[in-house]
Amino acid sequence: MTTNTADEYWPWAVPSPRPAPNPATGNTGDGTVHGHSALTRATALERAASDEYPDWLHHIRGAAACRRPIRLAGQIHVNDKAGERVATYDTGDMPDGAIYTPCGNRRTSVCPSCAEVYRRDAYHLVKAGLQGERWGMPPLGEHIALFVTATAPSFGPVHHRVVQVHAADCRRKDGCTCRPQRCRPFGRTCPHGIQMRCTERHKASDSSLGQPLCLDCYDHRAQVVWNHEAPELWRRTIQQADRLLQRLGKAHGVDLRRRYLKVYEFQVRGVIHYHALIRLDGYDPDCPDAIVPPPPQITRDMFAGVVREAFATTAYTSAPHPANNGEGWRIGWGDKGLDIKHVNTPGEQMTLTQMAGYIAKYVTKSTEVTGLALRRVDDLTVDLYGDPTTHVGRLIRACWDLGEHPDWWRLRRYAHQYGYGGHIATKSRGFSATLGHIRLQRTIWRRTGGYPHLWTDDQAELILYQLGYEATGWITTGDALLANTAAGLARERADTAREVLADQRQSTTNAAPIAA
Repeated sequence: MTTNTADEYWPWAVPSPRPAPNPATGNTGDGTVHGHSALTRATALERAASDEYPDWLHHIRGAAACRRPIRLAGQIHVNDKAGERVATYDTGDMPDGAIYTPCGNRRTSVCPSCAEVYRRDAYHLVKAGLQGERWGMPPLGEHIALFVTATAPSFGPVHHRVVQVHAADCRRKDGCTCRPQRCRPFGRTCPHGIQMRCTERHKASDSSLGQPLCLDCYDHRAQVVWNHEAPELWRRTIQQADRLLQRLGKAHGVDLRRRYLKVYEFQVRGVIHYHALIRLDGYDPDCPDAIVPPPPQITRDMFAGVVREAFATTAYTSAPHPANNGEGWRIGWGDKGLDIKHVNTPGEQMTLTQMAGYIAKYVTKSTEVTGLALRRVDDLTVDLYGDPTTHVGRLIRACWDLGEHPDWWRLRRYAHQYGYGGHIATKSRGFSATLGHIRLQRTIWRRTGGYPHLWTDDQAELILYQLGYEATGWITTGDALLANTAAGLARERADTAREVLADQRQSTTNAAPIAA
């Protein structure tokens, strides 16, 4: 099974081994010129030589960095405050007869540019929920916050890599080159005749990581069911935490409220685990929606104890299924314990900025870590991807077989995510702003040309869009090359401007005052 990499769509972005070029002609000998195919070069020159090239470049500026932009066709109507039609713009009069808009995909493997925008939005959303002082939120420095990592139970022994002691200069705890422990030095022979032991010291890039020692002993069905039930398990866990917080508040005569933000991440074995920021707030009965600090008598250890007990005591049995002898599966958290870190406290290594960046990087990931990245699985592709000789193939096949039952149809719908159908990030209403609010602020900035104070809510009702889907992607590979190059130059100019501005501010701060 292969995945789509960046160089398959952007052949000019990643260098690959090619025959030695001819210095006189630039021909590499394989039909490409200066690293680009002859067709790409011809279509790019044709576009750049046209009289409409400056207008086209300005027209596609908003989606220039997108790998597969959406082309919309139709009309845009502009009304005055009285509701009278002032002007109408038809996309047929625009370059290419369409409006280009970014695809907005959050996955880096699909569109790196749109994924970076999504990551930055998530970064500011998380940082606002930890620090406050923006978008109408009060300062949150006095609020207790925990960073929680909750994992799934074991469904069978897999190859893993454990580094007990990292080097002093190690910065990548997951992909480091430090000496790991032996994988599984002890183990017996399973009923299928396979030794359940491995004495290798796996590298971080070892393809065997996450693979079961015995495919037949591994419980693939239980794993996809756990992925399917993980959102419900989280909901019940948070409800249990609320009950325990209520008891804690009554014991101290105070009212408490928790707010959280969580994201999920796929492990190499194909099961998810949650990363969550849980913040403790107080409660003001006169203003229930206000965000107030927790009472001083509630300590961090008390809050951590409540959260740990909630995760340890929450478990239930799923709905029955004929494939499991008419019984359900036990759904609970892993038995390796809950990883809890206190956020922005003395002695902690991670600051608010690092924590926000750490959480935001997960929103651009999907199942790539397992070696497979799909959009959907259907009747035509299930035999192709459900290979019974591979771990990933058995997970997909387990979703497809269990999803045949009417009550478990969602397993088939989300077979490309091994049964998990939840959103990448969910949060409490009062934790921070919303992604929709952040996108609205960016839209206002663009429409006002960088002067958002000139915006009024009535302006949104003066423009009526009657646009429909026309196509996806750039018309030619030459257009994609020119658009991506223009976007890259724009990013370089923006980065240079920020560096100059930062240097100017630093020089102004360090300048000595003039004596009177």
